[in-house]
Amino acid sequence: MESPAHLEFIRQNINNAILDQVDHLTNALLNHRPLAFLKTPVLRFEAFVEDGRDSDNHQSHDLVTSGESWPHSVRRPIMSTVLDLSDMLTPAVSRAPTSFAATVETGAGEVADSSAHVPPLTASSSWATVQRVDSPNSSSSDSPEGGGRRKTLSALRPTRCNFPVVDELDTRRQIRVDHNFPKRLKVQGEVVFSQQESSLNKFIVSVWEQLHAGTRLDPNILLEHWHASTIPATAANTETMRHSGIDALPSPNGFLGEGGIATLRNAGCLFNQSNSFCLKITQASRTCRSLEVIVQARWMELFESYVNFLVASNPSIPTSRCRKMALIEACNDFGWSEKEMRNKMAIWRGYKEIKDAGGWATLVFAGMGIYRFCKYRIGFNAESMQHLRVWRPRFEVAADTLHPNWRQLLAIVGESSHRRFLGHPHDWVVFSDGADPVPLRSTYLEYDPNFSFEHLEESLIDVNAWGADDPRWVPSLDASACPGAAYTCRDCKQEQSNDPKLNACHCFPSLFGAPRAACPVQIFRTANGRNNGLQALVAFERGAAIGEFVGLVTKGLRDVDVMDSTVMGGRGYQIWQGRQGNYTRFVNHSCRANAQFQDFVWMGTQRAVLVSKGVGAGREITVDYSDDYWRDLDKQCLCGESCCRYKNARR
Repeated sequence: MESPAHLEFIRQNINNAILDQVDHLTNALLNHRPLAFLKTPVLRFEAFVEDGRDSDNHQSHDLVTSGESWPHSVRRPIMSTVLDLSDMLTPAVSRAPTSFAATVETGAGEVADSSAHVPPLTASSSWATVQRVDSPNSSSSDSPEGGGRRKTLSALRPTRCNFPVVDELDTRRQIRVDHNFPKRLKVQGEVVFSQQESSLNKFIVSVWEQLHAGTRLDPNILLEHWHASTIPATAANTETMRHSGIDALPSPNGFLGEGGIATLRNAGCLFNQSNSFCLKITQASRTCRSLEVIVQARWMELFESYVNFLVASNPSIPTSRCRKMALIEACNDFGWSEKEMRNKMAIWRGYKEIKDAGGWATLVFAGMGIYRFCKYRIGFNAESMQHLRVWRPRFEVAADTLHPNWRQLLAIVGESSHRRFLGHPHDWVVFSDGADPVPLRSTYLEYDPNFSFEHLEESLIDVNAWGADDPRWVPSLDASACPGAAYTCRDCKQEQSNDPKLNACHCFPSLFGAPRAACPVQIFRTANGRNNGLQALVAFERGAAIGEFVGLVTKGLRDVDVMDSTVMGGRGYQIWQGRQGNYTRFVNHSCRANAQFQDFVWMGTQRAVLVSKGVGAGREITVDYSDDYWRDLDKQCLCGESCCRYKNARR
């Protein structure tokens, strides 16, 4: 029997030996990768007693009960215990101390196996890379009793789910709400590619729009404006205000003056005055803008001439040096930096190039779009300038006939103010190749030596055929109910009136109910033997009115080109444009027409309106003459369309 002191010595040595191996066991356990995939990890401890001499061949001599042979073939542990690691590997603020799940100790003659109460330790079939967390070393227990356990310090518990490790996606996360229901997919229609107009074509259209806009370009506008600003009111306005009992008069401080506050009594008068004043300012501003452009274009010409003078005067100095000297001199005169001067010169050089190709009229009537066109120079090449040169005589025809005083602006740069083209805008026939325009009469002398044509704004009644009656008269829709009622449009059912304040019919606003502006069309010479034709200078949308077919309203004409029309009640009449009419006379036939004639009743009178089917800028305007025209006519259709119906000489 061992003494208690000796047993205590043995126990202390065994405890120290086992504690020395705990650190190696903890590191091996934390580095064990399958541990991350176990749902409830446990650590099993089993102790065996073996003979050290037989440890190499793994033979053990276990404790046996009395009566059994020695050695025994079945190994039995002297102790078996299980430690639950779930609470240790999961971080928590406060947890109960970890206890052994099961401890089975063998008595003097019995050893119990607790493996049936412990779940097996299994590893996952696939591993993922996880972060390694090292646990701090534990300190040995100083308790003299063997029951003291080492306290595990904080350690992170790695995930035990087999989630794949993916990189962070650069996506936007969206919270799904209840009202975010899936929407029906939009029906993708057939994609239609349409050709866009070039910058040069847009610029040309803007010039035509300014020419036909009705803006008055006259240097006298500036003088009239400054003269009017010094006169408080005209005698007529003063007399009108005196009878109206109005005391407020415009003063030199402005067109309203300091005391010119609008009231119920003078609001109408002040509004009319402001309209007139604003119109003068707008026209003056437009005139100043045109003067600015032509002066800057002329300055570029003088700059180039001065550079050439410096080169001729100093042959030893390179041309680039001479240009630099002229630029520095201009910077000093203008008070601008060299960079600012170069930027402005780049735009002014564009003005000069446009003037050289399209003439002065192109600059004067260019509008605000010329700055953008010269700044970005998209499509600014020799080919586009040649195309612009073809339009030069056509611009001058429209400018001289629609704006007789526009050339007076050129006097400021030393150009002649004499007009080249006189008369009506449609008294001249232009050519598509840029040739000089010719008078309209000269194109018909071959067929009629006594040809003459008078341009009309309204149709004339042939008194020899109709007397004082107008055969185009149509009774009003409200004539039977109320003889004094206003005219009502048969299409839109709105009131018609020549007074813009009262008119509510806007079926053809460019022709009826408002002042008429000049139509942007020109008479041109066709290239395939059809004599003259009508060309659209700007685009006419589908349904837009191009003009009214006006002429001599007569009857009984034969073997001449007339328009036959019939009003309600069966009464017929003819409109003849042989000697009198307007530009609609020169509309040619086409089997694929882009316009048509349509009857329209305005103020009780039936009119024939030329309506567009969709005419592009620069296209010829054509209509279909119908079978009645071509029947028994000894002519051949020259429209050139693939669907031409009248190619034969006689039908």
